[in-house]
Amino acid sequence: MRTALARAAAAGMLTATAFFGAPIASADTALIVPGTAPSPYGPLRSTYHFKPEMQPLIDANYYSPDAVRRIVPYPGSFWPVTGWDSPTVNSSVNTGAGNLDSEIRSTDGPITAAGLSQGTLALDREQARLAHDPTAPAADRLTFIKAGDPNNLLEKMFGPGAHVPIIDYTVPPPLESQYRTINIVGQYDPFSDPPNHPGNLLADVNAVVAGGYYGHSATAFSDPAKVAPWDIKRSTNGMGGTTTTYFIRNRELPLARALVDIVGMPAEKVPQMDATLRPLIDRAYDPGPAHDPVKFVNGVSHLPTAYTAVRLPIRAATLTAGAVAAANTASNVLPKVLPVVALFLLTGK
Repeated sequence: MRTALARAAAAGMLTATAFFGAPIASADTALIVPGTAPSPYGPLRSTYHFKPEMQPLIDANYYSPDAVRRIVPYPGSFWPVTGWDSPTVNSSVNTGAGNLDSEIRSTDGPITAAGLSQGTLALDREQARLAHDPTAPAADRLTFIKAGDPNNLLEKMFGPGAHVPIIDYTVPPPLESQYRTINIVGQYDPFSDPPNHPGNLLADVNAVVAGGYYGHSATAFSDPAKVAPWDIKRSTNGMGGTTTTYFIRNRELPLARALVDIVGMPAEKVPQMDATLRPLIDRAYDPGPAHDPVKFVNGVSHLPTAYTAVRLPIRAATLTAGAVAAANTASNVLPKVLPVVALFLLTGK
């Protein structure tokens, strides 16, 4: 399930309701570091729905619309997902941070550094470097905006300072910076809002779906003006930098929506499915210390009620064997999600 969480990617649909006023970053130049590049392998590439022409719009609702936008080039690679000869995440992030640093130092006036997914790792690294650089730009010249930061997942799974060999990446310590920071977190996004108790397998499946279709990348296109005040948190660190976190809620549970779009469940069953599953899934986000990797089985006690919760709505939806077969056929799109969903369907009939 950890692998599934680590590989979930691409665009989704986040929604919010009601209008609430919220400030945005004012900047003359926006330096944009996009997320991971598409995989060259067919089944993995099919999960990638982010269009390159959307890159200039990353985090655009969080800074001045008058800013001149420039894309910061870097590999955006995730070995071996992006190819056996592609750089590791660490190497890619190093290149991204270095290129971002060069762009910052060659740009006059106010600057916003905007990142999505892997791009935020480059922002994190550059921001940490500038915190101890006497030649760094003045604190009021630079703002960092991060959507879907995977360091949230890595810190929870492994802890600061841990080295993750497969991506050759060391989890950084909590960041203190002199600069203003905006974090954009999507509800259920496995990267920026991972389950606190990942032994709840139903929550894991929902998180993978959120990362694959219904969350993650979409956080970069959310609107801060539509975020309720109680979903906006502000803090100030020891270096005087302020951090504002916007929590972007999903109107519909990603797993319930996926059962309609991919498996074929009648759309009118979504409210019933959502009302039944959401409380069980939300248990995985209960406060308390996150489990370390050797205790990932904690939370399995949720499964008996999860089984019942899934079994009853699926029966009510009267899904046919053809819908189950469709889920198995579509498993090449979300290889980690749909086999689990299909198993729920089969055991519930």
